[in-house]
Amino acid sequence: MENEFEESFEKIYNDVYSKCSENLKAEKSSNNKILLIVLLILIVINVCIYPVFKSGIVSLFAFVISMIILITIHVIRNSQYKKMYKTEVITSLVKGYNDTYDYNAYGGILRSEYNMAKFDSMYYDEYFSEDQINGTLDSGENFKMSEVVTKKINRYRESDGSYRETEEVIFRGIFGKVDLKKEIPIKIHVSSNSAFRKFSKDRVEMDSAEFEKYYDCVTDDKVKLMQVFTSDLIEKYIAMIKNNKHSIELKVEDNLMFFRYGCQSVFEPPAFKDGLDKDFIKKYYKLIYYPLEIIKSTVEKMNEL
Repeated sequence: MENEFEESFEKIYNDVYSKCSENLKAEKSSNNKILLIVLLILIVINVCIYPVFKSGIVSLFAFVISMIILITIHVIRNSQYKKMYKTEVITSLVKGYNDTYDYNAYGGILRSEYNMAKFDSMYYDEYFSEDQINGTLDSGENFKMSEVVTKKINRYRESDGSYRETEEVIFRGIFGKVDLKKEIPIKIHVSSNSAFRKFSKDRVEMDSAEFEKYYDCVTDDKVKLMQVFTSDLIEKYIAMIKNNKHSIELKVEDNLMFFRYGCQSVFEPPAFKDGLDKDFIKKYYKLIYYPLEIIKSTVEKMNEL
């Protein structure tokens, strides 16, 4: 699977670079020029203010206003660059993987759809979703996946009677949903290895010590599960965590499949690196390639039941 990924990535990276490099460099250069011009103008204004007003307070006020102006312009220009990056680079990555799939930087998955999976054992207060990828698998099932962040707000009472709030991230990563073409006669839950599930009567021991090292698999039909989790599919689950550093959690019930994998913020342009740095782009392509390869193969196996 790793060789297949490398071959796929090399071709896609070259296409992405040739399509996006010129526009990204031009936008970055334009941003730097605008910031430099504004900075020079503000410096001149601040230098001229003191001789006119001869007031330290006025000079300090002018300096603060200048910083606010500079930061505001930087934020606006950076937002425009981010929009271009996602529109061109991430769209090209998704289309490179499968040209029938669509990417929407501002689309997301509904909170109600995320709750349907019942992945979170903890209550959360805030929900955020963006960067949606959607399409139709080769076997005909519609899917969508996007970044999801859930947070819990913790309130603490201070000694003076006031309250302090802190945010606790419950989950940050990619969440996806697949509408299966038929009702699957088996329930499946694949999750990270846990000592709490080790002795569960519904847990299945796989014929792979490496899979068992990373995952637990629970089902209501062990015979059918083994028909789905053949050695080639098990290898894909292992390859994802070894090459992508993230394990995938998956649930199947009736005619729905849900999956998610924890990671940091996705598909954002780098703050300091070149936006088309090869290793950086590869990291994002892994977040598309590995989970979708697993989902496609798992669905195909289940369709054979």
